Amino acid sequence: MLDQIRSKELGQSGTITGRILVVEDDGDMRAYLSELLAERYQIAFVSNGREALEWLDQTEADLIVSDLVMPVMDGLELLYSLREKKQNLTPVIFLTAHSEKPQVMQALRMGVDGYVIKPFEKDEFLARIATMLTNNQRRKTIYGNSTQTNPTYAQEPENSFRARWLKELDVIIGKNIAGSHIKVSDLAFQMAESERTFRNRIKMYTGRSPHEYLTEARMNKARYLLENQVYLTVAEVANAVGLDHGSYFTKRFKERFGKTPSEFL
Repeated sequence: MLDQIRSKELGQSGTITGRILVVEDDGDMRAYLSELLAERYQIAFVSNGREALEWLDQTEADLIVSDLVMPVMDGLELLYSLREKKQNLTPVIFLTAHSEKPQVMQALRMGVDGYVIKPFEKDEFLARIATMLTNNQRRKTIYGNSTQTNPTYAQEPENSFRARWLKELDVIIGKNIAGSHIKVSDLAFQMAESERTFRNRIKMYTGRSPHEYLTEARMNKARYLLENQVYLTVAEVANAVGLDHGSYFTKRFKERFGKTPSEFL
């Protein structure tokens, strides 16, 4: 049975900052997530991916927080249905165990927006939630309030121009990410576009400025390096992603993930 939406207004303004659909079959985890989120957001609970799709047919969510392993329909099946069948861009964050890394990699290829490894820390989790809601709001200012893609791209295949363009950009950024002075003009040149066209296209395709997109790439790469213990020190990781000022790197990383880089080592 689908749970009722639980909500509580915060502060004197009484503004609710987002509606979150939680897809989780474990009762204890549902209770913990309710404790974390109900004071800040509107939340609704369902027990598996199939119930989530039924809920989403009736209303919209600003963010989906989903377990990865569930009965009836798991997180990967839910993500596939959202991205491939329904062309739904509602951001999704997975709650996952260390042992589920192969599924996480598959989810990243399928377009999941993020993941948090259980057991997770409260500050990290809430930081990820806040960041994803902010990014989703930016997307809505460009594409409107619908959770669907821009109508121009609603039924685009995987090899569409936009998909190929973003994939090419990610490859270029990956090759240059260690450089601390990457310029937008350099990226535009390597994409064989004018700087103005490049800026307009990345904004249209992602809802982010080139600088924001590059910073997000740096942060995600840094987290990957830390989680996989590729380097022994935070300074080495910072240098590997082109952020040679340690204090700035630490500040941005904590803003993004809710914990400092050293806490991942």
